[in-house]
Amino acid sequence: MPLFSYQALDRAGSPADGTVTANDTRAATVQIQALGLFPLEVRAAGGSRDVSLGSSVKRRGRRVKQADLTMFTRQLANLVAGGLPILRTLDALIDNTENARLFEVLSGVREEVARGESLAASLGAHPRIFSSLYVSLVSAGEASGELAGVLTRLADFLEQDLERRSQIRAALMYPGLLVTVGGLVIFGMVTFLIPKFRVLFEEVDRALPLTTQLVLAVSDFLRYRGWALALALAVLWFLHRQWLRTPAGRLRWDRWRLRWPLLGRLQHRSATARLARTLATLLRGGVSILDALSQVEGVVDNACLAQALRQIRDGVREGESLGHETRKTGAYPALLAQMMLVGEETGDVEGALNTVADAFDVEVANALKGLIALVEPLIILVMGGVVAVVVFAMLMPIFQMNAGLG
Repeated sequence: MPLFSYQALDRAGSPADGTVTANDTRAATVQIQALGLFPLEVRAAGGSRDVSLGSSVKRRGRRVKQADLTMFTRQLANLVAGGLPILRTLDALIDNTENARLFEVLSGVREEVARGESLAASLGAHPRIFSSLYVSLVSAGEASGELAGVLTRLADFLEQDLERRSQIRAALMYPGLLVTVGGLVIFGMVTFLIPKFRVLFEEVDRALPLTTQLVLAVSDFLRYRGWALALALAVLWFLHRQWLRTPAGRLRWDRWRLRWPLLGRLQHRSATARLARTLATLLRGGVSILDALSQVEGVVDNACLAQALRQIRDGVREGESLGHETRKTGAYPALLAQMMLVGEETGDVEGALNTVADAFDVEVANALKGLIALVEPLIILVMGGVVAVVVFAMLMPIFQMNAGLG
């Protein structure tokens, strides 16, 4: 088996080299990464030509997922904390990037930094990947000289957010599977099963029960006029989206969403947790309170709550207390305002906000589990009820015919 030598960086950013045995360069690269190293060059021992890692990593994907961004941020934080120059850091990360889109973006960022642009400005040229929150933190880190610490906190924040999203997706997977399977079963019955019974009923000149007539009518409508229903739903969805593009429409819709039974409280607590954690991350990263309040408007993803944030920012600009202004709006839970006041008194607003975020994250997780525990049997009952009605409606005329023959 061939021997490969390598030059790499460890997680602290220190140089490392050595040899591994592998079938090819790609396999050698995988082994080196498994050791917790970031390969810079991999070549066959005794060979005359270096094999760049950039040519051995198979890149795919045209969309940068949150997991890709989170991994990049953690690696960037580790290397910067190790004292590696920013250009060497970007070279190492570019070579190790497997996502094709992120590879292109980082290559452009590297060129901008090499021309003298700041890292924050270079990242800010790609707003679809690096949010304003991300860029603001990097900018604050560069201005304060604490870029490594800011990146570490940013990586922690992204990892926590990714974990929460993964938990939510995992929790919703089974109900989604139930709805999908149930919908396919009902579609199959409407498309294939009921038409066969219709042919049988037409051969027997007898009046059908009302339930059977209704099921047959629904089946005929979905088979022959289903396109009209789909078109109507598409038009309604389009009009709804256009209405949401207006500030007044978005505000009314988001205010109504917060009043939904069960889901409204869940959305409210979830948005508050994101607000508190993001605001704490920005403040700890050195971003001013006014800029931080501006950045978190998009994080809450609710026009009603964002409007309250603008009111809070206006009050803080006039010299008012953050906690008092939050309480005055009445848009957020009382616990948030109370902990802000405690944080202002103790000089640890960031810690108080993280405490609020942790508390609401636990509440949201428990509420979501309870809601899913309620929804799962409800979905089964609804789907089972529909199937039972269809089967009963199709079999009832057959039973009547058998009773008549007897």
